[in-house]
Amino acid sequence: MTRIPQSGRTTQAVSEVLNDPDSSLGNLLERASYLMQLENLLSGLLDSDLAAQFQVAATRKNRLILISPSASWATRLRMQAPHVIRSLQAMGIRQIEHIDIRVAPLARQPDGMRSKKPLSSAAKQALGHMAHLRDKSSD
Repeated sequence: MTRIPQSGRTTQAVSEVLNDPDSSLGNLLERASYLMQLENLLSGLLDSDLAAQFQVAATRKNRLILISPSASWATRLRMQAPHVIRSLQAMGIRQIEHIDIRVAPLARQPDGMRSKKPLSSAAKQALGHMAHLRDKSSD
């Protein structure tokens, strides 16, 4: 499938648009992938019952924003925030210095308990590279 731009430019394959770091869609997919990786990473750092009760909503500047479905789960997450920040920074994700937790319905219902899956060395390395690239782009 190709995309036909209306600006008179040549057509591009969809895969080129998705993989183009300068395209809006490419940036959006990269951002979504980064947030999903952070959520998986955090799930591995927290107890399985707590890991099922949050979603990563966004990162803004040096803040990670999490959503939790109730005030009681949000409180438990807040108590774990210093540990999570230290762990993330030890893994090379140094730009996150604060965690904000908001109470709101989750986009997906918790499916019981998330299983803790350790990150592969390749995934850890990829997160480190993404953090390095993000740090360089914010300078």
